Amino acid sequence: PQEFTRVNTGSSESMMGRACNYLITLSRTSDRDRAAAFLALGNIAQFCSTEYRSFLEPTTRAIRDALIQRAKMRIPPAEADETVTAVLQTIATLATAMGPALTRYVRDILDLMFTAGLSQALCDSLLVLEREVSQLQPAIQGRLLDMVSIILVGVPFRPSQQSLDDLEQRMGTMSMHYATAQNGHRSGAAANGNTANGASSRDAYAGSVSDSTSLVVRAANNIHVTNDTLVLALRTLRIFDFSEENLSEFVRNEILRYLTNSSAAVRKEAIHAVSHIVMADPLYRSMAGAGVEVASEVVQRLVSAAVIDVDRDVRLMAVQMLKKGICFDFHMGKAQNIQDLFLLLNDEVFEVRLTVLAVIGRLANMNPAHVMPSLRRMV
Repeated sequence: PQEFTRVNTGSSESMMGRACNYLITLSRTSDRDRAAAFLALGNIAQFCSTEYRSFLEPTTRAIRDALIQRAKMRIPPAEADETVTAVLQTIATLATAMGPALTRYVRDILDLMFTAGLSQALCDSLLVLEREVSQLQPAIQGRLLDMVSIILVGVPFRPSQQSLDDLEQRMGTMSMHYATAQNGHRSGAAANGNTANGASSRDAYAGSVSDSTSLVVRAANNIHVTNDTLVLALRTLRIFDFSEENLSEFVRNEILRYLTNSSAAVRKEAIHAVSHIVMADPLYRSMAGAGVEVASEVVQRLVSAAVIDVDRDVRLMAVQMLKKGICFDFHMGKAQNIQDLFLLLNDEVFEVRLTVLAVIGRLANMNPAHVMPSLRRMV
């Protein structure tokens, strides 16, 4: 691709046209070279963005056909696939090179991108799309939340709607999305590390959906959930900006359950995820209003995890989030939380003791009546 920029315009366009046509044909006809062909097309677009505009449509059509072909082969979502990884990387490269000009082409393949399941390659590609093609942000986030919710909970995501929730409660009907304990959804099993039993709720949901169910939901229902999948789903909640969505009930009723998962990696990522969600949203920083109860419960669970978790890295992550979350001080300043934090000064890990001491010192200004006497005795 760099060579196209070093020759005169006419020769460059002629060379690029022949190369692009050859690579697009190769991506359709050669299973062995399909991934390399897509990556090469992305590189050409990156170096020759203006001249590449006329090839956007055939390139995205080839990408669409490759994803459809994979879906027809019924390859399990999230299974390692060199072609899908190359396709997702190419979409990200095209978005960087072409910007908003890619919008109308990506709309046709956005759902198909999710058919390969949740993966790091998908997240990386979607992050670039969000940044370079901001018009797609609502569509991307809606699909991501559905996929993450199905992995973690067993059903698609539904924002908290107070009027609807109150009506369901008065009528005695339980919301499918957040009544997981009563209905035996995934979170009860997967949050405790039993992903095999947790799959039954997802299968029951999958059997009840209509033929019009989106490709995203269908793909998520076919994902085999492991601890690595749970970690990636929780990390997705952290690395994407979902501040426009109301995640209060999702955090309280679902994500906090994963702080007791049998896997230390899942517990650690859950702590990071809930802390990021609460710290990033102004709703939870106020001292009154809808977010107070959620923020208070999050702080209480973080303090508990810091005190009782058997894994040193999990305890350290919890106290680091408490140190980072200055917005938590209003809730950490409660007497019971301060008492629990002082217990951490006896932790076997020096980094934990050092970090919690910084938190306690900061809380001395918030609630000196409960902090100073214990601090004097300790000194």
